[in-house]
Amino acid sequence: MTSRLTPAIILRAVRIWSGLFLLAFVTSHLTNLSFGLISIDAMDAARPYLSGVWTGQITGTLLFVSLLSHFFLGLWAIYVRPTLRTNTQDIVQLLTGVLVVPLLATHAIGISMAANAGLNLGYADTVRLFWLGAPTIGLLQVVMLSVVWVHGCAGLFTWLRSKENAGRLLYWLYLLAVIVPVVALLGYAEAGREMLIAGQNGGELAQNPAMPENVTVPFAQIRQITNIVIIGSIVLAALTLAARLVRLTLQKTQEVVLVRDGGPQMVSTSALSMLDGFQRNDQPHANLCAGRGRCGTCAVRIVKSDFPLPSPSEMELRTLYRVGAPEGARLACQLKPAGGRVEVLAIYPADYTFEDARPSDAPSATGAPA
Repeated sequence: MTSRLTPAIILRAVRIWSGLFLLAFVTSHLTNLSFGLISIDAMDAARPYLSGVWTGQITGTLLFVSLLSHFFLGLWAIYVRPTLRTNTQDIVQLLTGVLVVPLLATHAIGISMAANAGLNLGYADTVRLFWLGAPTIGLLQVVMLSVVWVHGCAGLFTWLRSKENAGRLLYWLYLLAVIVPVVALLGYAEAGREMLIAGQNGGELAQNPAMPENVTVPFAQIRQITNIVIIGSIVLAALTLAARLVRLTLQKTQEVVLVRDGGPQMVSTSALSMLDGFQRNDQPHANLCAGRGRCGTCAVRIVKSDFPLPSPSEMELRTLYRVGAPEGARLACQLKPAGGRVEVLAIYPADYTFEDARPSDAPSATGAPA
């Protein structure tokens, strides 16, 4: 196996790490909100170590680059995808991915432009604005964090499911995926209750502080730019779907007949991967990474093919080498037969998970776990 970096490998790495960076951003903000269960002062005390670390020039630039790269790579993934028929988690990840930029950008743009104008809002100011001044904006922020959190968790789980030693870690992450946003929303609600009580009692906490001298926040400009970002993101998503439809309409395909483990014939096309062909015929097949070429559990051993099969990509070769696949094996999620009849043997059972593996469960040359 070579160690050559190809565009596909680089783009996959960029998408993974940009997604992890954005998930870290949202996690720190949700954690900061959870301190509202104690008090608004506690939220402000934790702010420099959580949400405040993202206001620096370096982290802000990395956040902006990660946001754009993750969004456009997500659109590209939708465009090149041969079929949108997949599992529920994958569909949720695709849909929420389209919404990440318009929702998260409104938050990032507003905060950065206010900071550039010289206004440094603390949590007391923010909670006052979201609960007393503009509750609609506050609701939008809650929706934004929820959508980005769901998208990030879906991507993280799909990525980790392709790792052989991530089974126990996933169990705790599933718990955290529920606990973190729930505690954050409770903290946000408790902070709002504290602010409302202060407002009813005429407390100092609910009083609008005087705007610092020589500070003019361009609220109209912030609103205009965020609207442009939201509309532009929606238009780009619509254009991507339209371009994908045109590509599939103009694409010339050949009929492919798949036979797995000596079972019945399954009709597919050359536009679909072998895994897509199985799923199109409602035949379950192992694919822990949802067909992203990471886990190797969709591997099959080629028995016979009417036409020469395309050579494996560098990314496919790396995965086959890593999982110790037998000679002649291919990843069903990456292999697109050009046409004709293709007979294969599944190397892993359809319901296989890495929790089933034992030290002696390396794939055998006969096409089944030893």
